[in-house]
Amino acid sequence: MKIRNSSNEIISKYWLYFGQLFNIGLLLYFKYVNFFIENINNLLVEIGFDQSLQSLSLIVPLGISFFTFQNIGYLIDVYNEECEPSKNWLEFSIYVIYFPKILSGPIERSYHFLPQLSQNRNFDPILFADGLRQILWGLFAKVVIAENCAFLANPIFNNPAGSNSIELFSGAFFYAIQLYADFAGYSNMAIGISKLLGIQLSKNFSTPYFKTNIADFWRSWHMTLTNWMMDYIFTPLSFTLRKRKKYGLIISIITTFILVGFWHGANWTFIVYGFLHGVYFLPLVLSKDKLSSVKSKTNTKTGILYYLKMFALFILVMLTAVIFNSRSLDHALIFYGELFKSVSLDNLMYLFQPNTLLTIGLIGFFLMIEWVNKKHLHDFEISRWSTLIRWCFYILIFCTILLFGRSSNSFIYFQF
Repeated sequence: MKIRNSSNEIISKYWLYFGQLFNIGLLLYFKYVNFFIENINNLLVEIGFDQSLQSLSLIVPLGISFFTFQNIGYLIDVYNEECEPSKNWLEFSIYVIYFPKILSGPIERSYHFLPQLSQNRNFDPILFADGLRQILWGLFAKVVIAENCAFLANPIFNNPAGSNSIELFSGAFFYAIQLYADFAGYSNMAIGISKLLGIQLSKNFSTPYFKTNIADFWRSWHMTLTNWMMDYIFTPLSFTLRKRKKYGLIISIITTFILVGFWHGANWTFIVYGFLHGVYFLPLVLSKDKLSSVKSKTNTKTGILYYLKMFALFILVMLTAVIFNSRSLDHALIFYGELFKSVSLDNLMYLFQPNTLLTIGLIGFFLMIEWVNKKHLHDFEISRWSTLIRWCFYILIFCTILLFGRSSNSFIYFQF
């Protein structure tokens, strides 16, 4: 209210900056202060100081990375008059801490979420049924796909030096699928639960592993975070650096993706992960006048070249995810070092072990369903099928969860 009701532009900007600094300060203090202390201590040791700063014992608030970004976006949208300031503290509190999304998103925009709270909501059986379908598919992705992949990938990542090249490549593959199935599964369940309550959350994934260039991949992966970063970081930064033309665009992209990586956690692995994804944009930027013009022809072309590009992009993203899942950069370097050693025929036996074959089969089924639904609103939109086939499919998914699902204590993105 202070931003919108201020008597002049200067005071309005003051309240905007104050709100932004307050939210960013909370995020930096609770999530990153020990990271900075650790790196300052390392620097002090390097230059010969014996004393060091004491790390803090902090309890990080649930979902702080998500709700601080929502709050910052809300303040900017109010300032830019893209949404009206909320006058109802209960509605605004629900917007911030709405339980399906608080732990792992989606990162909702105020102009999309708040109006849904103030309008009357009537029971919609079609929306309710679609929510149940999305919950079922999200549960399948999590407990069947993600957890079976984790069962195979975790031992390999925990001891890369004791694994052969085939195992390491398989571990990287299973982790890439795990990361997607885990987070997309959570998003589907969160969106589905919200549909039961008559509230629509934003779509967060759109079959990213079926894309053919890195720009389309990030338009489809963690879409609400990507859109937030594009609107509030990349766009103003690229506008500021517009006189530097492509160099300014490159700086803007890499800076944005370094922040995307750093948003995930206080570790140099996330920073390098974000930096590399920013670097992957360089061929597109150098060959195009505008980043917005970079679009794949996924809806019109599915020839050999399309599949080769899709496969190459997946391998690139998969190998980069090794850094994302490593405890440190040294750990990632050990993984890469062992990965590219020579392969013997004995190593191939790993691929024919029962657990490996089962997981590969389940992944194939999972990706097949997503491929069929890649042009629809979500990954399990089968309402157009006949009733008999639909219910047979529900029973199949439910039985697969009971037979092959594994228990889990958490989701990957809960740590972020």
